[in-house]
Amino acid sequence: MSSDDLTTASGRLTETFGGPSQNTLGSGVFLSETDLDSAKLDDYAKSMYQHFVGKAWEQIGAENWDKTWQILYRRPAESKTGILKELQSLGDAATELAASQLTENHDDPEGAAGAIVGVFDSPSISCVSVYRIGDTEAITGVLLAGLLPTERAVALVFLMD
Repeated sequence: MSSDDLTTASGRLTETFGGPSQNTLGSGVFLSETDLDSAKLDDYAKSMYQHFVGKAWEQIGAENWDKTWQILYRRPAESKTGILKELQSLGDAATELAASQLTENHDDPEGAAGAIVGVFDSPSISCVSVYRIGDTEAITGVLLAGLLPTERAVALVFLMD
């Protein structure tokens, strides 16, 4: 897949799950505006998590949002498993449930799955990571992040209650 194809796939992901927002619940796709390397991906992902949560970050308390933050999976370079199977085998029931809702509870489940696969299974993407997110109470979620060949990052944030 060329970087042009991945740019198209990233656009489809954004159309399917929404662009950057501070909605706290639902989904949003973020594309970095600056170049990143794998050492900075976790920091970028966490900053997009905080941005998405918006005002609730302070209202509920940063310590509550931070408590659940955990990287659950980083794809090995040689892996051929595929993002949908990876999301089903995280070993964290709440995050697996949230990940399943990305597609199963979408108006177009097949289109949602295709949008996720189009970006996160691209041979051009690297350092694919999956994070557990939520507020330790009623809100749980998942964040997927990866590096595009342009050295920009993509993050898909999803939170539900």
